[in-house]
Amino acid sequence: MSKQCGELMAALLEHRHMFDADDKFRGFVIESVRTLARDLKDLNVDISIKPDAMTASPSSRDWNYLKIGCE
Repeated sequence: MSKQCGELMAALLEHRHMFDADDKFRGFVIESVRTLARDLKDLNVDISIKPDAMTASPSSRDWNYLKIGCE
């Protein structure tokens, strides 16, 4: 089963070869997402990633459910 990624994740994955360890790539991804959030804020677009977003499900009563990344 192959994973399909959105355009933003695909763009990040293009840089994967630059990192010799997964944790270094994760650091790059985290900083990239932080930069994206700041850039979007300049466009009056606010995003929020909550710690419990990883455990929420679309069928829950949590209307803030958001999944970012590969599906």
